[in-house]
Amino acid sequence: MPQPIQADFERLRTNLSDPAVRALFTERFVRLNELYDVLIDAAAWNILEKLGVLPAPGGLTVPEAAERCGAVAKSLSVLEYLLQKLAAEGWLSLFGERFHSTGDVPPSLQSAGAAVVSYEPAAAIGVEIVTLLAEESGAFFHGEKTGEDILFAVNRLPLWFRYFSNGNPLYGVNNALGAIVLGSHLPPSGAKVLEVGGGAGSAAEEALSRNGGPIGLYHFTELVPTFLRRGERAARASAGTQTEVVASRLDMTRPWGEQGIGSGQFDAVYAVNCFHVAPDLDRVLAEAFSALRPGGWLVLSECVKPGDPRRAIYVDFVFEFLSSFTNVKTDPERRPRHGFLSPQGWRASLLAAGFEKVEITPDVEKLAEEFPKFFVAALAARRPSA
Repeated sequence: MPQPIQADFERLRTNLSDPAVRALFTERFVRLNELYDVLIDAAAWNILEKLGVLPAPGGLTVPEAAERCGAVAKSLSVLEYLLQKLAAEGWLSLFGERFHSTGDVPPSLQSAGAAVVSYEPAAAIGVEIVTLLAEESGAFFHGEKTGEDILFAVNRLPLWFRYFSNGNPLYGVNNALGAIVLGSHLPPSGAKVLEVGGGAGSAAEEALSRNGGPIGLYHFTELVPTFLRRGERAARASAGTQTEVVASRLDMTRPWGEQGIGSGQFDAVYAVNCFHVAPDLDRVLAEAFSALRPGGWLVLSECVKPGDPRRAIYVDFVFEFLSSFTNVKTDPERRPRHGFLSPQGWRASLLAAGFEKVEITPDVEKLAEEFPKFFVAALAARRPSA
């Protein structure tokens, strides 16, 4: 029976040279993510079992599974992801295009969820969302509901306020890492920062709490009005007296200048787990480049995929069901698949957009040589001074 990878924690910490970054990645954090990975396997198995498409003797392909359960065309990529995720962990095997049973079975969804909550009660919100999606996934595969219908119905928005929170250890680390890297690329005082896709404000909370001194202006933006109002309140509550906070609605997919974001205004453009959902990443990077003053920095805290960006990983699970995650422009070299990019994909995309001095913190490509499931990183890239 496959087991979660038990990280050699001291070697992991040795590869994190920045003390502030090292402090984020505790042994407890690593173990929690191992348990969450098993939860995703349990959810994938649960969904496929309810659809009646767990491989029988002789195996099955993705099209055969889709035909057997009556899955609609738009759900095929999710069906493929679930099968590939289970094969990647050894619960299934893959020969050619056929998935086969190995005879091993992951823990039940209930027991895997209980293990996460028992180890870290603050991560219960992650279990709630995964369980909800597993329970209602049949409606998705049969075309009765979209992922957005299931996950972002008005009555379920409080789930996301809790998930995208610094109190959620499965997510808060992204905000903390981004804030550390942002702070290292700001001028000593009077910095003007534009946050894109700020959601409910947890990234702003962390950025302003850690870097309040250097920031003179924090411009918070978000597309969804409910999140924008909540995020603006969070940013204002976290800002010091020396920091002016403004907030506005911004659709990053449309020209920013038409929405009040002028060229060359900002010392930093900042976003946490946002740019990977851009339908046209090149266009959004061009807008961020334009918003920066010469010498300014783009800082993106993102989940990344070292190695093959097409591989199925646990952080993909919930988002695979969302059209905003999957309906993106791809590129055979830089972005061969929707979803989270590889470090090399980010580097190539940023350089193609005209940025220079691309930095990735921590060095996830080096970490991946021994810890292939390390997916948290912050990218920084500078607009040339001249």
